[in-house]
Amino acid sequence: MKKEIIIIVIILLSNFIFGQEQKKKLQYINMSSFSQAKNTESYFNKYTKNNSRESNGGSLEINTIQGVKFFEVFSISVGISVDWNIDKTFLSTPLIIDLRIFSSKNNKPGFFTYIQTGQNIKWSDSFAGNGVTAKLGAGYIFTENNKASFYFDLFKKSKQIKTSEFQNNGYYTLTGFGISLGIIFK
Repeated sequence: MKKEIIIIVIILLSNFIFGQEQKKKLQYINMSSFSQAKNTESYFNKYTKNNSRESNGGSLEINTIQGVKFFEVFSISVGISVDWNIDKTFLSTPLIIDLRIFSSKNNKPGFFTYIQTGQNIKWSDSFAGNGVTAKLGAGYIFTENNKASFYFDLFKKSKQIKTSEFQNNGYYTLTGFGISLGIIFK
């Protein structure tokens, strides 16, 4: 429990530290979001021994990325995500790399698209720490003011994780569709 609290505090502090306006040639970007997804076991999942796939799972995710924006429309960022799978009850924490293209400059209202990928890190005994995650999405920045912009996005994600409990069955593979609500600090 202490580790979870420490990670959440670090995420929140990084939002305030890196979200300050910078007066340099490169524009820094800080995006944080809360996501909910509907998960389905993948066709390539070795965990399910029957022919049908379970689709009653879901996940909640907190995601924060910090990076650099080039030409005011393209960004590359790194970050961390905490993803709780509700149905199989495991918590994964991938370190992620994020690439985004924005249709408007300076986080003004407009569309964006992104791809994220990451490797899970082990910080709990609930899983072996192995596995990867990938997410492809598109969204819209709908308001902005001097300190922050807000956005929502729709995404498709894929997650592979090797849990300690089911190591003999290989990776547990999920695919899902979801929605995120987020904030961009300036």
